[in-house]
Amino acid sequence: LTLDNIRYVWFGSQSNEPVVNFLGTSLIIGVAATLAALILGVALAYAVGRFRIGGSFLPLFILSFRYVPPIALIVPLFMLYRQLGLLDTYFGLILIYALFSIPLIFWLLLGYVEASPRELEEAAYVDGAGHWKALRHVVLPILMPGIAVAAVFTFIGAWNEFILAYQLAGNKVATITVYLPRLRTAIAELYGEIAAASLLAVLPGILFAAVMQRFLVRGLAFGGLK
Repeated sequence: LTLDNIRYVWFGSQSNEPVVNFLGTSLIIGVAATLAALILGVALAYAVGRFRIGGSFLPLFILSFRYVPPIALIVPLFMLYRQLGLLDTYFGLILIYALFSIPLIFWLLLGYVEASPRELEEAAYVDGAGHWKALRHVVLPILMPGIAVAAVFTFIGAWNEFILAYQLAGNKVATITVYLPRLRTAIAELYGEIAAASLLAVLPGILFAAVMQRFLVRGLAFGGLK
């Protein structure tokens, strides 16, 4: 048993940057993408579930973003990002992660919105609340189990993603999944260092899921039934 491998990846060396830099990058991108996707996903689910905006077309259109796997879109995304100057930027990765996460959040929360009692919102309207105030004070507390589940899935998905991070960034903005393959050198396979870095890489997702776990069972069961 030794902590030398963890010490090596945590503090870095002449040939490798400290893993904490990449963990910080992944944390920033994961949290920002999760927040952005949740804001848009909750608003869309509320608008469609409560006011039927877009009819039956909009939900299927939102779902169409997941019809094609991200790896099939690498070339057009790379060309588009290069023209827009979004390659190797925080905003570029946050944007694409949020867009790919919105359909999951939308469809997960749509059942919660449709199942929530409309009478509670009508009571809020009688007391003088508008749509946004009713959403913030009445609907969001009801949706919290579903939001927690969506947040966990979105964050872990953004944290673990490799293909988009490798192709659309990887130099100035490199996530932990991009860092791990760099421990494979031409001289030797750094198995101990790879294992240590992998352990550090999975800890944030485990800790986040543990914090949110009291919502997970209730949220998954309720969302599945609805």
